[in-house]
Amino acid sequence: MHIAIRHFPDMMSSFDAPDEKGALMCTSTRLRAFLTHAVLMAAVETLRIHGEDGYLQKWQMHPFPTLELEALRHLHLAADDCTLSH
Repeated sequence: MHIAIRHFPDMMSSFDAPDEKGALMCTSTRLRAFLTHAVLMAAVETLRIHGEDGYLQKWQMHPFPTLELEALRHLHLAADDCTLSH
């Protein structure tokens, strides 16, 4: 997978801004299993640090995506043959 991270100065108005309007901060190409594992572990760590209630207090607009995290974990373990700890 190819990933491009861009910075948009005004986050609220950048949702529908074309990619070219954001400053390219970095790019990377990684295997899907690597990226999926990294996203999974970042979400697990966020939940560990904040908990569901703390996440909602901090981000306010949306609760922590618990069901989606479990679905990602299931798909990752079933499809990616990942040997890293989970």
